[in-house]
Amino acid sequence: MTLSSPVRVNVVIPVYKQTLTEYETISLTQCLRVLGNYPIWLACPHSLDTTAYRAIGPNLQTRTFDDSYFADIQGYNRLMVAKEFYEAFADQEYMLIYQLDAFVFRDDLAYWCQQNYDYIGAPWLRDRDFSSGGDKLWFTIKQQVATWLNLKKEDGVTPREIINLNGVGCGGFSLRRVSAMLRCLEPFQQKIAEYERISLHHYHEDVFWGIEVNRYWPRLRIPKYRKALFFAIEFYPEWAVEHYNEGQLPFGCHAWNIHGTDYWRSVFANYGYQI
Repeated sequence: MTLSSPVRVNVVIPVYKQTLTEYETISLTQCLRVLGNYPIWLACPHSLDTTAYRAIGPNLQTRTFDDSYFADIQGYNRLMVAKEFYEAFADQEYMLIYQLDAFVFRDDLAYWCQQNYDYIGAPWLRDRDFSSGGDKLWFTIKQQVATWLNLKKEDGVTPREIINLNGVGCGGFSLRRVSAMLRCLEPFQQKIAEYERISLHHYHEDVFWGIEVNRYWPRLRIPKYRKALFFAIEFYPEWAVEHYNEGQLPFGCHAWNIHGTDYWRSVFANYGYQI
């Protein structure tokens, strides 16, 4: 799916540690190997010594931010909804967030930029397909009601799981149109503040972009999960590739060291990596 026409995109790798693990080295090496023709940036704390990263990629560029953004998960979530972060990369139309638990199989970046989406990430894939049209319709109705009413689990805080299922998508390997992100930040400042007060997995920044912004009105152009599975896969990778993608690998994957590592092991071996 690689296209030859130029695109305006930065590859942005958030990092916060001075040393890399073996798996992080694999992730960075593959990023440089496949996407090396695009501007690749480390987004990191002001104080970080990036020597270890430059030893792998001497041409890596750096844009730094306040150290507090990298102190913990909540700090990172704040960075991903911060105006200063997106303004720092506004020289290009898109940014590809590439955390070092991502892996890219081939250069489909131009293709996905030209699909005119505002946000794409791996779907929070449901553990089974729909058994019938009626099953899909009933699920869709229940999901829409839960989304509109912002229904919670019994704890009164965590959103109902059905809201996320087959939603798009996970932020660790995600394509974002910078102008669209900036446009949505100001109207959602109150909601962002609410997210920041709640330190729970279901309120990570990708849930904000993938669910919250489009909860009542489609402000962001986001593909359906069947399309997004060709962009990236995180959950149930073997089933997703074989069942939904008919054996075709996506552009990239995320959290391969957590979800389906046994499946990815043989795939990565074909690319020269042992995991």
